[in-house]
Amino acid sequence: MSSTRSRWLTAIVLILILFVAFALRTYNVDWADGQLPHPDERSTIAFYAPTIRWPSEPGTLLDPRKSTLNPLWDVAANHRRSYTYGHFPLYLMVAAGRLTPKLVPLAEAIGAPEKYIDMMRIADGSPGFAWVGRVIMALFDTITIFYLFLLGKRLYGRAAGLLAAALGAFTVLQIQLAHFFAVDPISTTFTVAAVYHAIRMVDTRGWRQTILTGVMAALAIASKFSAAPILAAPVVAGLIITWRQQHEDEEGARKSEVPGLFLAAAALVVAVVVFAVTSPFVILDFENFNQAVIKEQGAMVRGEADFPFTRQYRGTLPYLYFIEELVKWGMGWPLGVLGWLAFGWVIVKVFLRRALAGEWIVLSWLVPYFLITGSFLAKFSRYMVPVTPFLSLLAAGMLWTFAGWWARKRSTGDEVGGQRSEVGGQRTEVGGQRTEVGGQRTEVG
Repeated sequence: MSSTRSRWLTAIVLILILFVAFALRTYNVDWADGQLPHPDERSTIAFYAPTIRWPSEPGTLLDPRKSTLNPLWDVAANHRRSYTYGHFPLYLMVAAGRLTPKLVPLAEAIGAPEKYIDMMRIADGSPGFAWVGRVIMALFDTITIFYLFLLGKRLYGRAAGLLAAALGAFTVLQIQLAHFFAVDPISTTFTVAAVYHAIRMVDTRGWRQTILTGVMAALAIASKFSAAPILAAPVVAGLIITWRQQHEDEEGARKSEVPGLFLAAAALVVAVVVFAVTSPFVILDFENFNQAVIKEQGAMVRGEADFPFTRQYRGTLPYLYFIEELVKWGMGWPLGVLGWLAFGWVIVKVFLRRALAGEWIVLSWLVPYFLITGSFLAKFSRYMVPVTPFLSLLAAGMLWTFAGWWARKRSTGDEVGGQRSEVGGQRTEVGGQRTEVGGQRTEVG
């Protein structure tokens, strides 16, 4: 098959996967008929979102006690609020809710179903904010699927990218969480995007990918503060760039290149600036943020505070409970088992000095996040949403790698090891050269 036909076929299959993913995530988006049975969604829609608006007095814009943009403070009642979610998704949902009723004439003009037009009319308030927020979550989770394709293609080849996207499109936990407004799906989108752009940052060693890495990492944290370990991705990317720069031949080294650690520092600076802009009251009202998120939420997840909805987790095993729940319910047995096996497969590659640079960056997020979150007493399944796309990615990579190995073994009879020709082009590893699935790229040993 020609490269042009192959690219067209890839694009068609990818579009089909994204269409199915979005359809699954928006199916019955107005479920529960406005009753808001999910507590996280209900608290945001009923109590916080209706109070968020642009201040009528410009001078109060950044005043934490007078600004109507501060979700941590109730201006009308003049007391603090225990808002524990990200500023950015809240602002995005409110802005979309305010805009949606203004689009009703356009929807009527193009002949949209009356049911959806009626929903658009009440989007600016409770419970209308709910379906607006659900559509936003569905859209961003579909973007996560797209980034899964990009990651799979970058690490393991085009076919593996399509497989990763397909696995993510049908992951039960992601479909479920896209059906109500919670910040986990959108934080996951930016986390996956930050990992991808960090890998591209290693490839290009340029400012564009560095800035994008910082922006995506910031938005992940601005969506949910527990995404803070994503800041490891640009740091590890900078270290890999530095390692490569130090080991390149003097004749081949690009003298004008920016040092890797400088790029990493720049990405972190960008992240801080973007986070400050999208979550200003984390800084301006840090006292209340610290109380609501770090102290109260921290006490809840660690089990230091006793709540009825966390008692069910007392006596459960750290890490193993999350793994079991994700396999049984979040991903299903086939994909769940494959995902965790693939996670182990990459860890083994690290110890064997065979891991790709991109796999190091994936692990720079996956390992710290799981080590921290897996130790919590509170083990809500949604805490694993930032993990599931990467398990799908690694599962696709493992399957495609082993499929290529098996095909080569059957066709040539050669044993694994040494220097040989494989499907997909050439890539270089530290410690030897070999041709494998996925094009040309460098591994870190």
